[in-house]
This record gives sequence, structure tokens and C-alpha cells, in this order.
Amino acid sequence: MTTPAPRALHVCDLDGTLLRSDGSLSPGTRDTLNHLLDRGLLLTVASARSAVAMRFLLDGLDIRLPVIELNGAAITDLRSGRRSDTQTLSPDAARTAISVLEAAGGGTPIVTGWDHETDLVHYGAPLNRAASWYVAEKREYGDPRLRACSDLSAVPGRSQVATVVGFVSDDRSADVASALTTGLGPGASVSCASNFYVPGWSEVAVAHPCAEKGLAVRRLRELAGLSDARITVYGDHLNDLTMFAVADRSVAPSNAHPDVLRRADLVIGHNDDDSVAGHLALQERGFSKGVSCLS
Repeated sequence: MTTPAPRALHVCDLDGTLLRSDGSLSPGTRDTLNHLLDRGLLLTVASARSAVAMRFLLDGLDIRLPVIELNGAAITDLRSGRRSDTQTLSPDAARTAISVLEAAGGGTPIVTGWDHETDLVHYGAPLNRAASWYVAEKREYGDPRLRACSDLSAVPGRSQVATVVGFVSDDRSADVASALTTGLGPGASVSCASNFYVPGWSEVAVAHPCAEKGLAVRRLRELAGLSDARITVYGDHLNDLTMFAVADRSVAPSNAHPDVLRRADLVIGHNDDDSVAGHLALQERGFSKGVSCLS
């Protein structure tokens, strides 16, 4: 009797990986993945974006497993919006993050969370160029979460805060992230990454210590009843490395950050070339093709 092959769970980052450089999902990727999903592919996404944004960006893609949103702050059913797992900041940690990011100058931060059943994205004034892009993008697709707020420090007292994100110029981002790490201690995690769409600016994000993609992938596997599944992850940026650390196999597009390319087991084509979908289609036919393979 032959032993059945273990199930494979595929978890894919969005920006810079599954999405093209303009932030869109190509029709070719959508159609290929829907074909594979109909044939039983176990695929979901893990992103710093929210489930609301995912529903817009992935319109027409039949994701059936829960998604990992806000860099691991929540595991959410994409169709219903119901969350099965959340990791939120304490009010004190959220207020400290808001204060430090406001003092950093150049614009107010963005505060994302939820109040009972309502998802909320609070923003203040002034907004710098990168924060203005962030708000404008959400206005473009009619994001119902947006709320103008004259006092962001009052938000943690009335809402659960998942993330506080400040947009900081690249030359100052490391110092601001360091100040936050010192000020918050073990009560929060701080990440810093270049903004994919606004060159010259970085996103300094504060979240719960357990709100990271790697831990969320493990939680999702258990919640979905896939504890025996082998995990393959796909990512291009530093916040994806926590997924790489827990995966059985890690895959990066050729446009990925150099540190991500070095850590990947397999490097495939550019994110603008439908490379993830092409790789998965080859996998279905029993092939694995990449431009480099590291063991």
C-alpha cells in the first residue's frame, strides 16, 4: 500500500509577490489560481493589508481558506469578515506608539483596528506624502473603514488597536523604529520596511508581539484543520521572513529584497510575470522550475 502524499498548504504574500507592481492582480493569475483552487489547491494569503483591501484587490479570486491580515494581527474569513483569531495592542502601548510617531514629525500615523463588529482606520492631520497615498488608495475603492480623527490618542480607549503605522522618510526610519522599540519594550513589536509604492518613505509599524506572519501561519494551519499539511510560503519582503522560518519550503520572486532572496529555498520569476501562478501550475503537473534553488 502506498502512503498518500501529505497535503500542501500554500501561503502567499500580496504586494510584490502575488500582485503586480501596480498593486493589481493580473487576469492570468486570477484565472490560473481559480482553476487550481477548483482542483483542490489549498491556498491563502498573508499580508500587511486588511481583509477589506483584500476583497477589493482579489476580486474574482475564490480564496476559501481564512486569510492572514494586518501582518498577523488577525485570521479572518474573507467572505464573511469573521475573525477567528486576533492579536491587538494594549491601550497603553497603542498610545505610546501614537505619541512617538506624532513626535517624529512629518505627519500623523494611521491607527487600524475595530470597535465591536466595525473595522476602523483612523487618520489625522497633517498627512505626509506617503500617508496621503495610503488614505487616497482606500478612498479610491470606497473603503468604509476610513475615519478622520482630530485626536488619535483617544482611539485606544474606545477601540481595539491592531496596528499603528507611521510613514517616515527612509533616512529617519531606523531611528524612529529604535525609539519605539525602546519605549515600548516587550509589550509590542516594531517593524520597518520601505513603502513599495512611494519611494523614499518607509512604514514603521507597531503591533502586538504575536502579530507576525510566521506565528499566524501556524495558528491558521491548526484553525483550518490542516495540522498535517506541509507549508510552502511565498514572499518578497523582510516581514515575510517569519513565514520562511516556519515553512517547509520558501519561495521568493526575483524582485524580492536581497535578504529574502538569500533565505529562499526557491527563486522564481518577477512579480509582474505571473510567476507565483505559473509556479503553482507547474507544481500541479509535477514540475518545479526556478531561476535558482538553495538548500
